Amino acid sequence: MNMIQRFNRYFLMVLGVLILAGTLQSKAQERLASESSVNVESFTLRVPDEDDILAHTLNQASPHYYPELMMRYVIGDSTLTAEDYHYLYYGYAYDANYRPLENIPDTDEVMTLLSGLGTKGASQSQAQMLLEAAKDVMLVDPFSPSNINIMTYAYSVLGDTVNARISADRFNKIIATIESSGTGRRENSPMHVLRHEHVNDLMMSKGLRIVNRTVRSTKVEFVQVQRGERNAKGYYFNFERIYRKRPEMTPEREQSNWMINGVPMNKRR
Repeated sequence: MNMIQRFNRYFLMVLGVLILAGTLQSKAQERLASESSVNVESFTLRVPDEDDILAHTLNQASPHYYPELMMRYVIGDSTLTAEDYHYLYYGYAYDANYRPLENIPDTDEVMTLLSGLGTKGASQSQAQMLLEAAKDVMLVDPFSPSNINIMTYAYSVLGDTVNARISADRFNKIIATIESSGTGRRENSPMHVLRHEHVNDLMMSKGLRIVNRTVRSTKVEFVQVQRGERNAKGYYFNFERIYRKRPEMTPEREQSNWMINGVPMNKRR
């Protein structure tokens, strides 16, 4: 199974869950979306600048010092702004936990659980298992839009509206962060992503499916997409962070050892 086939398989499984969520809990999902603190208009075009990101996220006196910024993200701080998310998402490229070319085994567990859901959606026990598997994925890829959307669904099934709202807020802001990193319409204005999977997630959020990828340079690919049975033009994406050699080519911050389930992160000294 090649990369595009794997992405599309995951796309269909995730889409199935979102359809179930929309059918069974459409009013709840709409309320979560409307109550999210995201303000799309605040996410203006901002191309990631590596020197700027390092200057902010490595500086302990900065409001964007990475361990503390990640702490706020992990505990579900919905007051994080567009600027905060810019440094959160792109600053993760310098974290020791960032390994974008490694597979995430727990993703297969999530896919297996999704494939086992019936037409009525997840039961309480299935939702709990799905949530635990998604949390494990989040430890490796904390900014996966599809995984966070799955967590939103699981929390909703379990009746945990607080965490469902937090997950919905994360999803909206991550998508907005990627979309604001470039227009995606030209090779010299690509959108920037940390993982190949995030492209698929973004396209899914637009109701699009990837049908082809074309390498345009050492940093940029053109992603052709399809809406239903009709082909759309596509978008340009910058993948340079994925293929960057570390630690030879980029400075790597000290591992923060942050976790999702209550384990404290390193504090500012």
